[in-house]
Amino acid sequence: MTKHFIFDMDGVLVDSEPMHQQIIYEVFEQLGIPFSKEYIERDLTGMSAVPMWEKVKQDAKRTESANELLTFHREYFYKRFEQIEVNEIEGVKYVLQKLKDKGFLLSLASSSSRKLIDYFIKKVEIAHFFDVIMSGDDVQYSKPFPDIFLKVAEAYNIDAQYFWVLEDSKNGVQAAKSAGMHCIGFKNPNSGVQDLSKSDIIIEKMSEFTDDFITKIKLNGKIKQKAVIYTL
Repeated sequence: MTKHFIFDMDGVLVDSEPMHQQIIYEVFEQLGIPFSKEYIERDLTGMSAVPMWEKVKQDAKRTESANELLTFHREYFYKRFEQIEVNEIEGVKYVLQKLKDKGFLLSLASSSSRKLIDYFIKKVEIAHFFDVIMSGDDVQYSKPFPDIFLKVAEAYNIDAQYFWVLEDSKNGVQAAKSAGMHCIGFKNPNSGVQDLSKSDIIIEKMSEFTDDFITKIKLNGKIKQKAVIYTL
């Protein structure tokens, strides 16, 4: 019986994807990188900073190192992000409390930095719900690689097949399924057009977490798919 549930942060707990996308677009403009917001939504959503800038460097054929591009991004980001309003996803506190009441152990696994995770979960007052928190700082390979989810399973010493994951991006869904976990795709319109088709279930609102829905996912606690470990 499944009693473990992992939440992504951006676009699942807090509606922060538009903020990230806007800041990345502004950085592109400042650096003269001619990529659109559609490129950011389609190809970069759900990735942590280092692999994201490695991809941008390759796609844009930049001469700077990925670390140099990342340093510029981080400096700009921390000057800018508090100027953009970010709120919790509607109904997410209700879902967190409901899952807790049903006996689930809750974790957070986000490609964002630990500094940013701590800022947002304190801002929207949800830090106390999570037993385990993993950030992009904790793994070498970001989503769509499964490493961050496997780290959560390792922290509990529980096989990955006994976890459900809630994700809003193609990269996140791919990571969860590659880890051998169940995945619910959350269709957040602010996360852009995301291919969530590999999810086991797709929802559009947090209100879909009814008692019956939670009971069904709790009973469906084992799948046969094994983790797929990727290397670059």
